[in-house]
Amino acid sequence: MNASFFTPSIAFAAVSFFLGELGDGLNIFQGIYLVNIGWNESAIGIALSLMGFTALLSQTFAGDFIDKTTVDRRTIIVVAATMTACSAMAVLFVREGNQDHMLMYITKIVEGLASSFIAPCLAALTLASFGPHEFDKVMANNTLWGHIGSSISAILAGVTAYISYPNIKFCFFVVGLSALCAVACVKFLPEGDQLMGRGFRISKLDETEECNFPDDKSTATKIDTPEAASYLSVMLEPKTLILCITGFFYQ
Repeated sequence: MNASFFTPSIAFAAVSFFLGELGDGLNIFQGIYLVNIGWNESAIGIALSLMGFTALLSQTFAGDFIDKTTVDRRTIIVVAATMTACSAMAVLFVREGNQDHMLMYITKIVEGLASSFIAPCLAALTLASFGPHEFDKVMANNTLWGHIGSSISAILAGVTAYISYPNIKFCFFVVGLSALCAVACVKFLPEGDQLMGRGFRISKLDETEECNFPDDKSTATKIDTPEAASYLSVMLEPKTLILCITGFFYQ
């Protein structure tokens, strides 16, 4: 497809759509499939809850890493999406009967850890590319396409399972296909300004000063990097505190 078609807005919408198709790794379908091959309810409950629990514990650290890293955030999205898809598709290797519990437990933990990097990465890239004034509008569009992707993935999985019945496990290839499409679209995302992606409004921070030394004259570069607010000051801000408490009970 012509690269000129992928304007930044379209590129973000496309990536959000396919990342939405990754969703929660089709957890609902996985539960049905595991019941079908002989797993008991308690083992399924543990396996499917591990992803959400891991994501809940790691998402704060993931967001902090995304803010501080100098690695291209597009690369992180590619790695996180690939790991999420591979972990979700590990259910294909579960054998008949109430067995292979550790395979599912470990891959669900990996899936929760990897998926927790996707949302902050996408948000940071959006802020870095569009700035604070356009951020809300573009993120709302990203969220909309992510929900559409989630709905489409459920429909595609259901149709695939219906067509391939009784081999319903083939529906999980939807996750792998979604990851491949997301990775293909990521290359069209702009990197933007990394510092603006961290929430700083100043784009150009390099100041060059001439420094005279006794032995020779040279020019030194002084980089005035802004300091982020401390975690304590952020967490004690009333609106942020209310948002965190609401998010905790929502999870």
